[in-house]
Amino acid sequence: MDTTISVRDALNTSGEWDLNFLIDNLHVDIVNQILALPTLSDFDGPDTVGWGGTNPLQFTVQSAYNLQQETSLAVGGDWKTLWNWKGPHRIQTFIWLDAHGRILTNYRRSKWGVGISPTCPCCAKEDETVIHVLRDCVHATQVWLRLVPSNYITNFFSFDCREWIFNNLNKKGIGDNPATWQTTFMTTCWYLWNWQNKSIFEIGFQ
Repeated sequence: MDTTISVRDALNTSGEWDLNFLIDNLHVDIVNQILALPTLSDFDGPDTVGWGGTNPLQFTVQSAYNLQQETSLAVGGDWKTLWNWKGPHRIQTFIWLDAHGRILTNYRRSKWGVGISPTCPCCAKEDETVIHVLRDCVHATQVWLRLVPSNYITNFFSFDCREWIFNNLNKKGIGDNPATWQTTFMTTCWYLWNWQNKSIFEIGFQ
């Protein structure tokens, strides 16, 4: 990717993020983070490199931390349990994105006005939301029915997305090996999302 381009080069003619350009050049996790940011407007001034967290516009880690502490709105959830998990950081980050509703589902992509249908491409029955692709799509449901004990099935499928995630991060008595349910849950979510993407974007994947 050309690292000399400006932010405006990543916008389409309507002034919105050029989704196709971003997907072609960046990892999906990075694309999700960019899409969460507002696009530029003429009122923002010239497109130059700078950091608003310090007077000389030079970036420092301390200034970024201070700015984040001042402006961020706390999102409810047992984040400590998530970040204390002793597994791959990419899966932790993925679950964090899930809990914030920021993975790049068709439903989210459709909100950006790029002509994408919000419908799930695998079942074509409901919108491809986070909770749909990870739990409620028929393909995901079949996986969970093999993992979740029958006496917990009703509760498992009754929570909204964020509550569902944190409820399962703290459930230690589910599955054949109770001590490993957190790992089972997080890695299953990760592989369901990867399977969904590969089944759509990789020719011949089954």
